[in-house]
Amino acid sequence: MSMERSRRARFTNVAPTAGEFTVAVLLAGLFFFLITPLVVQGGVAWATSGGFALPNGHLLDAYAGLLHGHFGAGLHRGVADALPSDAVIWVLTLLGEVLVLGAAVVLGMWMRDLTAGTGSRHGLATPTQAAEALGVPRLRKSAAVIRPDLYARSGRRTPVGSK
Repeated sequence: MSMERSRRARFTNVAPTAGEFTVAVLLAGLFFFLITPLVVQGGVAWATSGGFALPNGHLLDAYAGLLHGHFGAGLHRGVADALPSDAVIWVLTLLGEVLVLGAAVVLGMWMRDLTAGTGSRHGLATPTQAAEALGVPRLRKSAAVIRPDLYARSGRRTPVGSK
């Protein structure tokens, strides 16, 4: 293993690409969008009949009922009859979806802060922070070491075989 290869391997970015994040966010969003009406229905069933009820084994029936605008499909008859009108549950579902969307935005902003390419959490200081810590004269004197791609020393010999 050459030194150049080991240096390149050390500085390779192994963070997930934007495409991987996009797919993960879309799948998570679809899951939460589809599960929220059933969770709201279960919570309302818990409030009205005393037990949290999800359509166990009847998930397709429950979603078919939701597509037709009716809650309670896929639940036991007694639990479904105790539910309030569909309009009330739709309003609660809309509130639940807004709550889920708000939580997703907050979580997304937090994840962006954690995975962003700049910022102090990733070991990089802003130019202002570097100037405060080291002083401008020291930064200018060390510019060739800090950013050799921008401030290369003139008259420098390169090893044979490198570019």
